[in-house]
Amino acid sequence: MSSELAAILQKESAAEIARVLADAKARAEQIEAEAKAAAQAYVESQRQRLEVERQAAMARAQSGAQVQAATLVLRAKDEALAEVFLHAEQALLRLQQDRARYAAVLRGLIKEAAAGLSGRIVIEVHPEDRETAVHLVRELGLDAEVRTADDVRGGARVATPDRRLFVENTLASRIERVRPLLVSEVAQLLWG
Repeated sequence: MSSELAAILQKESAAEIARVLADAKARAEQIEAEAKAAAQAYVESQRQRLEVERQAAMARAQSGAQVQAATLVLRAKDEALAEVFLHAEQALLRLQQDRARYAAVLRGLIKEAAAGLSGRIVIEVHPEDRETAVHLVRELGLDAEVRTADDVRGGARVATPDRRLFVENTLASRIERVRPLLVSEVAQLLWG
């Protein structure tokens, strides 16, 4: 009887061992599947995070490139506009070298500036323009004293004797006064 009992106990213990091993194997497979799913979910979340970061980096890079390109375009346009005004200033300097043409321009500048003032006036011109200005004052019939001033080029500064009122009417000052108005027109002509 004891060998039968030992055989039954051995059979039951083998069955219990097989059941425990099967449960352990099933639990191990379940843990492995959960770990694989968790790893896959982690990998997918990291891939999505990296994709979002990549897209954000691309957007920043693209935005930075657009800003840089716009800056370069604006700088080139500013340089082109400055060159246009430089050419205009050079043309006005060449005009001053042509004494016959310049005398007519100086006459108009003096007449225009003097029109805003009444009574005796003082007309300041560059030393090179003094003789021409004296002649023009007589020709225009102005009650004026002609003085020289090194800082006046390509035109005249007309003032009251006490200098409380004066009109700067040089080619350069005229360009500076109209530059803000002309910039948009020149830009329109250059770039439409």
